[in-house]
Amino acid sequence: MKLKKIAILVFSILFSLIDLKIGFAQTEVYVKMPVGGSEPLDIAVTDFSPKKKGFSADEKSWSVQIPQIVRADLDFSLLFYVTEIDSFARSVVGADPLNFDGWFKLGVQMVLSGEVEQKGDEIKADVSLYDVVKSKKIYSESYKTSSDNVRGLAHTISDDVVLKFTGDKGIFNTRIAFVSSRSGNKEIHICDYDGFNVKKVTADKSIDLSPRWSPDGKKIIYTSYKKGNPDLWIRDLQTGTDQVLSAQAGLNSAASWSPDGKYISLVLSKGGNPDIYLLDQSGKIIRRLTNSSAIASSPSFSPNGKEIVYTSDKTGLPQLYVMDNQGSNVRRLTYDLDYCDSPAWSPKGDKVAFVVRTSSGFDIYTIEVTGQNLRRLTYGSNNENPSWSTDGYHLVFSSDRTGRHEVYTMDWDGQNQKAITSGGENYNPSWSGR
Repeated sequence: MKLKKIAILVFSILFSLIDLKIGFAQTEVYVKMPVGGSEPLDIAVTDFSPKKKGFSADEKSWSVQIPQIVRADLDFSLLFYVTEIDSFARSVVGADPLNFDGWFKLGVQMVLSGEVEQKGDEIKADVSLYDVVKSKKIYSESYKTSSDNVRGLAHTISDDVVLKFTGDKGIFNTRIAFVSSRSGNKEIHICDYDGFNVKKVTADKSIDLSPRWSPDGKKIIYTSYKKGNPDLWIRDLQTGTDQVLSAQAGLNSAASWSPDGKYISLVLSKGGNPDIYLLDQSGKIIRRLTNSSAIASSPSFSPNGKEIVYTSDKTGLPQLYVMDNQGSNVRRLTYDLDYCDSPAWSPKGDKVAFVVRTSSGFDIYTIEVTGQNLRRLTYGSNNENPSWSTDGYHLVFSSDRTGRHEVYTMDWDGQNQKAITSGGENYNPSWSGR
């Protein structure tokens, strides 16, 4: 059993149905996770069973693969202890996956089990979740998808388990966009939250940088030199088309979406000095937000869209500042730190992740929006480009700790740092919404 000490911090989001499910009949929350410090629930995920006696090799494989993915998802969530079903556990529980007395002896509180079958070119999985203490079924659901989307089906099951205990869906069908040079040029790529299913999004054969997801996950904005100037482009992931959004002379970089998707903040140097501007979805400049001889960069919206955190060197070394979305009411956020940059406002709204230059390179810190409780999350090498998961429990970032840049994830407190890319140089990650 892998132990993790966490603070479970629950916040609400808008619930939307996932196409993979066949009807979602039970949306009520079974046990609302308490706000504040709490021990995670202990859950066991059994291997699934092929539904038919004369099962195929694929059905047998899926019956093992799907629960493996679900276990990894739930372990990553920080909401659960995922009990390892080893030889000792099997000796206690026996062959019956619903031996509640056996699971209770192992300290397991919840058990997830299921059956799989092949329906032409589709996979169908019938899944049930049980309360061990009360010896009763909490919910059952059927899922289906194409046979080449096993991971997506498993992630959707995991999302629903989290929904059942928090009222919010999990983050397992979210994706991460990043820059990679694995093809020889710096192109935008995307992958699942856990690093699987890497796909190249652009083929510009140029330098593409700083991808950022639209709130609905359907588009990505990024800066590209494919026309010579660092222009801001927008890529429609559904149609595969892209178009230039801002092509002002000089920089069109470090763009960030507003939470409602109506506006984009970015850095323009068209006036000779890098300043932050606000655009609408068509690329029209709505207003200039900063206007001084200092360099302003790296804007990031607050979750309610009313404020923006950004970097400025107005006092000498770059520090973090907060302004409202009109460019007024500026306040300084960081003090006594050497060179701060790349702020990312947590979806919870309580803290900002950012990069600080240290004696060993660059490291990632968090600070509350009040300016209190500074926390260092990484140590050594160059750790940069933090971006939050939509539940606020995790961060994705880039690091060259192995000698090359790779994309990593970690918990909100810096624990469980893990590389999710390999090969080429990989950096500038951005985590999508649900």
